[in-house]
Amino acid sequence: MLPQLEALLRASPHIVAFHVIDNDPLDEKNFLFKIRCELTSGHTLQIRLRSTDGHLRYSYQEFADTPLRRWDNAPHFLDLSQASHHFHDRQGDVSDSGLTGDLSTDLSFVLEAL
Repeated sequence: MLPQLEALLRASPHIVAFHVIDNDPLDEKNFLFKIRCELTSGHTLQIRLRSTDGHLRYSYQEFADTPLRRWDNAPHFLDLSQASHHFHDRQGDVSDSGLTGDLSTDLSFVLEAL
């Protein structure tokens, strides 16, 4: 799985470099990956993926000195139509994210949004 994500990052015109911060793949259902990416904008994208017994928790966060945008699926904002998948914009507003929990599709979506 990690090689597939790394390939997407290498192919993105928005990524200058990336570093795997945490790589703890116990098996297909239990893992933790954290990747930090330098963006062409000068910002940073941090990707955190944690799966426990097949339940994926993710966060894709763009930041500079402060957080700018974040896509995640923390179990709050349950009133949204895509709960728990949601997006925090630069103003702090929360909306549906368009993400689904499919790692390749979601990472491609986030990279295009950058």
